[in-house]
Amino acid sequence: MENAKKVTVNIVNRDYPPYKGITGESAAELARYLLDAGFEVNVVHVDSSFLGKNENLPAGNIFKVKTLYNGESKLPRLFANILSGYFLIRKSKKINCDVTIVMTDPGLLNMWASLLLKKRKWILWSMDLYPEAFAAWGLISGKSFPYKLFYKLTVKNSPQSVISLGPLQTGFISKRYNNQSIKFFQLPCGIFHIGNLASDIPPWATDRTKTILGYIGNLGAPHSLDFLYAIVDRLDAEKFKLVLSVYGYGTKIQSLKQYVSGKEGIEIIPPVKREHLKYIDIHLASLLSQCTHISVPSKTVSSVCAGSAFLYCGEAESDNWYLLKDAGWLIPAETDVTEGVKHFFENFDLKNLEDKKEAARTLSGKLNSGKAETFQKISDFLSLN
Repeated sequence: MENAKKVTVNIVNRDYPPYKGITGESAAELARYLLDAGFEVNVVHVDSSFLGKNENLPAGNIFKVKTLYNGESKLPRLFANILSGYFLIRKSKKINCDVTIVMTDPGLLNMWASLLLKKRKWILWSMDLYPEAFAAWGLISGKSFPYKLFYKLTVKNSPQSVISLGPLQTGFISKRYNNQSIKFFQLPCGIFHIGNLASDIPPWATDRTKTILGYIGNLGAPHSLDFLYAIVDRLDAEKFKLVLSVYGYGTKIQSLKQYVSGKEGIEIIPPVKREHLKYIDIHLASLLSQCTHISVPSKTVSSVCAGSAFLYCGEAESDNWYLLKDAGWLIPAETDVTEGVKHFFENFDLKNLEDKKEAARTLSGKLNSGKAETFQKISDFLSLN
């Protein structure tokens, strides 16, 4: 970009380092790449996170919006998030830029972008999709007037481009907009390179005589609690160990902790460092059918990048399975989850696990190469503005 006008990019999202959150980490990765490529990068985010802080460092010029609510009560959190989206976009509008990259956290941030950015150039970076997620999670009826209004306002002003989480989500989003000129980029969330990360063994993984299963990360509305209950019920503590490190809003976490209390072969552990994900042999992930394409769990991508296998409970026609199936097992959404988990354990063998881990290592290389290529394509696209 030498001898050319420096392009300024705003990135807007609720979370951003040092606050926790996979969407914020993803935003920081792209921000660092664009800074290295010669762009000016501004980041607008909420100055608080319910999830706390981590060691990740921010990148770019940081602008913050004060939090409106930081608790767990459902309705106050919902309304605060919707209003936070408005304040984030309003703040970004006051910062001169050539292009605004708008993520989808908090909910309806993309609606405010559609309303407030109008003829400005902006890119939608889809994570969870709103307002569809509100309906999929049971917060609002998809036939209600508020939902229809939110949807209409969200698609009113098409983005110039969309960064989606995979080819199937791309197809889902493309149906939203009656605009054939939208440029799509595909960038699965949760990709990392494990090569240079430390390899000390955490205390929960020192017994290598057992196959370690793990559910690591968010346990929220899109995820199946019944799937985890079925794993707990069928777990053979002589052969397997289950580790749990969960966060999120709502009652699912407390329900799970009560359900596993006192059961053999299960350990609730602190937040897992990225370099320790590889000590989990099989990562557990799920997505309710009504959330397919609306959410795409990053934990399956991260497990593959760690060289681990995964067990996925969800639709076969989802990006998690479409992109990563060689490294995992599927419990199809139409299958009774109890029977599906029973079938998995009855047919499990260590040779098959090693084959899937080898496939994961191959896929990890492809995912990381693909991310680098997509970052370059996004950079090239932004350079045209």
